[in-house]
Amino acid sequence: MKKSVLLITTVSLVLVSSGQVVLNEVYTDPGNGKNEFFELYNTSVLTSPMSLDNYTIVTYFEGPGKKGFYVMDLPNLTVNPKGFFVGASALPFSYQGVVNSTAADFNWNSAAFTSNNGYVKEWLYQSNNLLDGNLFYDEVNLPANFNDFFFRRTANGASYTIFLYKNGLLINALIFGTGGLNSVIPAIITMPPLFVDMTATSPDFTIDFSIYGTVPLETVSQDAGSDNGFIREADGLCGGWTKSSAQVQHTPQLSNGDVDRFKGFITATAIIQKGTAVTGSKFIYDVIAAPVTSFPIELQVYKDNGTNLTRLDGSDVYVESNTETVVTDGPFTTIFTPYDMNMLLVVISNAGCIDKVLSVPNVDILPVKLIYFQGNLDGNKVYLQWKVGENESANRFEIERSYDGINFVTVGTVNSTEKTTEEIYSYSETINSKGKLFYRLKIVNKIQMVSYSTIVPFQTRNDADKNNFSILNNPAKDKLNISFQSSYNQQIKLNVYDPGGKLQMKQSAIVNEGSNVLSLSLNASFTPGIYIIELVNGTERYAAKFIKQ
Repeated sequence: MKKSVLLITTVSLVLVSSGQVVLNEVYTDPGNGKNEFFELYNTSVLTSPMSLDNYTIVTYFEGPGKKGFYVMDLPNLTVNPKGFFVGASALPFSYQGVVNSTAADFNWNSAAFTSNNGYVKEWLYQSNNLLDGNLFYDEVNLPANFNDFFFRRTANGASYTIFLYKNGLLINALIFGTGGLNSVIPAIITMPPLFVDMTATSPDFTIDFSIYGTVPLETVSQDAGSDNGFIREADGLCGGWTKSSAQVQHTPQLSNGDVDRFKGFITATAIIQKGTAVTGSKFIYDVIAAPVTSFPIELQVYKDNGTNLTRLDGSDVYVESNTETVVTDGPFTTIFTPYDMNMLLVVISNAGCIDKVLSVPNVDILPVKLIYFQGNLDGNKVYLQWKVGENESANRFEIERSYDGINFVTVGTVNSTEKTTEEIYSYSETINSKGKLFYRLKIVNKIQMVSYSTIVPFQTRNDADKNNFSILNNPAKDKLNISFQSSYNQQIKLNVYDPGGKLQMKQSAIVNEGSNVLSLSLNASFTPGIYIIELVNGTERYAAKFIKQ
């Protein structure tokens, strides 16, 4: 033990750092003849390998008549940015059908491990030896080839509790297994402080478990069966843990998959305003919604020129980071060159894990083209459908409703699918009001420019007049909107004639039972003047005049 001891008490908040690793896999339940291992993933923005000498893993054990902690001081080895680091109880090691794997960076039972500033110690909760650095724990000799660092607890509460520290500050708190609790078990919180004596120049620290009732946790409720453990569904993904199985296999030193924009709990936006080779381009990004427990949130900006485009990998070039302590911080702007680079935004929660990765292509943002917006009222259910072109430019569609056709409120949001060219969207809701209803689309593109659709009106069946067919916009410009009250689902025909009776357009449409709103495009062949639209419904015909402006 060092002569001069620096005591650092951990706190309930976890460390946020631009250079940090998180646990990525834990093989807790090896079968016969197999070996425990863990994998770390480096979320660092650093361009050079990062030392793990200041990292510590602590696990809890509890059995008949004994309880305490295993402490592993990681060796003075390095892990590459966006890279993996594996420790195992043997080298080579075996796991899940793999024999004699060499995919580990160290063996915690080897002499090389201890000679390289690493160790594993067992601290038993008792006070027979007051000279070993811990007043409330005694160090116990571990068996040779120790293969139970991830001790499986069978009492009420979590089966596994695993803590990862950097310089004495808590990085990860993992709770795996069932027992009815989804928090640090009371047995740990009531344990006395544990002093951790680090090797070489790494700072010693003391863990105050009494404040661990509120630390952020990552959990899996299921217990691992024999020859299994727990893995993240994507590398570094916040909260993305699952139990390994025959379908979900461990892959030490290999990727578990990529984090994308659809994972996680934080909502962020990112756009590129394209500039020139001289001025560079602007990358504008912001957190617009997130759980309070996610803050502070780090936003890392990368040039996407790695080996795996649209995905984060070790070859992507880090540009800069900004931090939001509350959701009202931001937006931030980063100027980058070359001006035509594709960009990535990596969203890091306060737990040091990756909430999502937004891939932002550097393309000119074209206006979203609304091809049609129409709907149907069936009883008390409104169905809306719209089709757009240049769908890749869309960010989201907000559905707005009004009772007077003037004052609109947002009642729903549909996010863009990001499919290129054309896409069809739909939205439905149940209404309880009587009388007229009006709907419109608020179309928001990727640079947050807003446009609106035409208004689509409805009226409930009780208030509908006897005229089943009517024109909604007369005069009409480029589109003609009509309303038709149908008694059942059917196909109708629409014909448009000029005053001389010459057919100018014919079109078929499927209508549903209830009120329907249909939109017809009036192309350049329709010169200004008076026209007649005819709706043929089986044996029934409806006709009305309209003016084309």
